[in-house]
Amino acid sequence: MFKLSGIVLLSVTTFIILMSASYLIYKRYPYQQQLVYIPSGIALLASFLMIFASFDLNRIDGLTMSGMSVAVGLASLAAFMCSPLIDYYLRYRQH
Repeated sequence: MFKLSGIVLLSVTTFIILMSASYLIYKRYPYQQQLVYIPSGIALLASFLMIFASFDLNRIDGLTMSGMSVAVGLASLAAFMCSPLIDYYLRYRQH
């Protein structure tokens, strides 16, 4: 069974990876803000697919996979909401 600390670690790791990918995309294409949301959207779509795939598994494995998909989904939503902060911080910050 997947422990709660593993789910928290998965969420935090996913959030850090998504924010890093968004930052790298922002640095590569600074005037196309909509590209920053692509990693978070893909992770959210993957979490939906993981939930649907967990219905085909047995009880314990399906519960574990659905817990993991909820953790990835919440991290991707948090990264999706924090992505505009990259633009605000790098573009409008006071020097």
